[in-house]
Amino acid sequence: MKKKLREIVDNLEHEDLIKLQKDLEEEGGMHVKKLINDKIQQLEDSEKTICAVCGNPINPYYTEHYTLVFGPRGFRKKANFCALDCLEYFLKNLKQAKTVKE
Repeated sequence: MKKKLREIVDNLEHEDLIKLQKDLEEEGGMHVKKLINDKIQQLEDSEKTICAVCGNPINPYYTEHYTLVFGPRGFRKKANFCALDCLEYFLKNLKQAKTVKE
């Protein structure tokens, strides 16, 4: 569930509000700025993916990429692909590996 800034402030304890106010007044909001910058970096890093077959970076805003989630319930794996041919190549090799294993 996404929260608005107003909702977050409403849910803060008095002590945390005082710390936040002090940071904004005395230190120019350096702690808040760092916290926000770290969160933005974390979100941007989570969007960076590479193709499991060819290793090309995948643009998260490009509509022609694929993600495959596979494996047993307790041990799921996730693979990203830049194009349909990479996905087909991966599935073909996965099928061959399973055949050899059996």
